[in-house]
Amino acid sequence: MCMKNKNNHEKNYDIFSMNLSSNDILEDIIDNNKEIKKRKKITIIEKILDNKKFLLIVGICTFICVCIVVVKTFYYGKKIDDYEEVFITISKREETDAKVYADKNIDTKTLKGVAANSLINCINSKIDINNLSDNVNNKISDINNYYKESNNYFAFSYKDLYTGFTVSYNANQNIFSASSIKAPKDIYLYEMASQGKVNLDEELTYTSSYYNTGSGLLKNQPINTKYKVRTLLQYSTVDSDNAAHNMLMDRFGRENILKFWQDKGTTGIFTLPTNWGVTNAHDATIYMEELYKFYLSNDEYGKPLMNNFLKSYPKFIKGKNNYQIASKSGWAGSVLHEMTIVFADNPYIVIGLSNLGDKGNYQEYFDRVNDLAYTLHTEYWKDKISKCQNIKQY
Repeated sequence: MCMKNKNNHEKNYDIFSMNLSSNDILEDIIDNNKEIKKRKKITIIEKILDNKKFLLIVGICTFICVCIVVVKTFYYGKKIDDYEEVFITISKREETDAKVYADKNIDTKTLKGVAANSLINCINSKIDINNLSDNVNNKISDINNYYKESNNYFAFSYKDLYTGFTVSYNANQNIFSASSIKAPKDIYLYEMASQGKVNLDEELTYTSSYYNTGSGLLKNQPINTKYKVRTLLQYSTVDSDNAAHNMLMDRFGRENILKFWQDKGTTGIFTLPTNWGVTNAHDATIYMEELYKFYLSNDEYGKPLMNNFLKSYPKFIKGKNNYQIASKSGWAGSVLHEMTIVFADNPYIVIGLSNLGDKGNYQEYFDRVNDLAYTLHTEYWKDKISKCQNIKQY
């Protein structure tokens, strides 16, 4: 019985042992499951933490961007507020039409190598006298024929002031100047005034020694009256006053005037030892070209000087197409002259010298001179434009 109990005890022990081992295994399994769950939790937590880091970084970046936008918006908004304080808007029509104007004079230096420069060079170039149009040659023939057919007409000169194109007849033959000599003297004195060598406000006294029965105003004025140089110059040019001329000649001297003009190429002026002397169409052209250049280059002195020539009288050459005429005439005995700048669209000089002073048909002569010069000038520019019009510009 005891043996039997013993065996039963052992048997129970074995079962216990077996049971114990199963419990241990179960516990191990439970522990393993816990460890796995724990690790899963840790992994999940780690992922959550990683996501939170990412979100944190995103949040920080977003915050920074928002801050930048806010700051910029505030900054530029403030700038806009500042600008708006001075913003001006167009609120009315000041003009009803568009303005058209030239900004400045053309500087040909800036046109180098461009099409416009080719046109300028063509227009400004000297015309080929061996390749003139038939119309120009016909007008030159008219001048030749007119002077050849009569012994009464002395000399002629035409000159285009822009290009220098010149046509003359008998231009170097001297003739008594009469009052035309006042032109080079008056031009000289104004140019010297512009250089500070002549005082136009200096006063000269009109005395009995200057009295002259010829043209002018002073012969009717009281003796010993004082006149400013500029007034005497006006009388000399505009009214062709002989007394004013002699007063100015005595004060400033013929030698200085002689040298001034000889340096510019004249050949006849003051070749006789008097206040009058001789002239020729060549010299007269030089006088008037110098007048025009001085007028263009000096507003203070050139313009009042030119104004005197514009107002001078009498004028034997009349302006075609209502062109203004700046001129100086001379008339004494048989000689009768006119030296003229014609302010055409392209100004030109025309000189007519004659021995018609004592004849009644002198106006016919100057009308003819005027026509010859005008038609020549017109055909010359037609010829020049036609030669330049084929230059490609655009």
